[in-house]
Amino acid sequence: MKAGQIIGRGRIDLVDAPLRRPREGEAVVSLETACLCGSDIPYFSEAHDRYPLAPGLSLHEIVGTIVETASPHFRRGDRVLAMPIGLQGLYEQLTIGDDRLVKLDEGLDNDTAVLAQPMATVLSALSTLPGLIGKTVAVVGQGPIGLLFDLCLSRLGAARIIGVDALAARASLGAQFGATHSVCASQVDPNEAVRELTGGAMADLVVEAVGHESQALNGCIDLCGDSAVILYFGVPPERLHDVAWHAAFRKRLTIKLSTPSDLRPFVRLAWRSIQQDRIEMSRLITHRFPFAQVQRAFETYRDRRDGALKVMIDFK
Repeated sequence: MKAGQIIGRGRIDLVDAPLRRPREGEAVVSLETACLCGSDIPYFSEAHDRYPLAPGLSLHEIVGTIVETASPHFRRGDRVLAMPIGLQGLYEQLTIGDDRLVKLDEGLDNDTAVLAQPMATVLSALSTLPGLIGKTVAVVGQGPIGLLFDLCLSRLGAARIIGVDALAARASLGAQFGATHSVCASQVDPNEAVRELTGGAMADLVVEAVGHESQALNGCIDLCGDSAVILYFGVPPERLHDVAWHAAFRKRLTIKLSTPSDLRPFVRLAWRSIQQDRIEMSRLITHRFPFAQVQRAFETYRDRRDGALKVMIDFK
């Protein structure tokens, strides 16, 4: 069996890896379709103290079929969404606990099923917030997650959804997913743009959907109105320096984080929403590579080549 292994900064190779037989409460999933996420990229793009990294890093948005099971809840042949712990899912076959599996609804194609995983993280985060009906929301970052926030916020009754991104092409995509306004932060001052759109009130809620080395917390603080909420969704670096805490203090802001303990109910909610509302999740897919070209897949996602949004990996 092959697994992906990061052997140096920006270098990933396919290596032989043993397949562990399932213990009680586990199953073996043969991977079919997966997609890369922003939280996978730091393992690939950032420098680490020692190489190679552990095999299997990094992948966690996965759909496949169970080929062996020691779980009473799943049978051989079941199609499932798999969510491995620690993002260690970049294997041809993955041994995983049944508490990290969700059986696919009938009629769901692999692409739609796997893209429901990031949508589920968005729904989980939004479920922690008070009523959104009539609110003004700024979504900072219009990559795949930011676009899914636009989509979900529009269905939850937000009155004004302002998509903000430094890349003009990404900023303009927001309108296709429910954003009412788009702001390209490299062309205009986003603070002035939001101030003009809101008559000076600024945003009731600001979603940070950037994260990692490009985190935009200070920019989010600037976009907030009095007593607003910041939903810090993007995965932060180990340390945040030079945060504008005084401005946040003066505005009486609430900063919320979101790391769901159990995503499975929100996966099912995402599937139901996609099917009932006939949402074309395929609009997020821009690139597709076979598993043998995993290096190109990671490079394309990291570098946002050719407008990359969701980069898919096919194992079959």
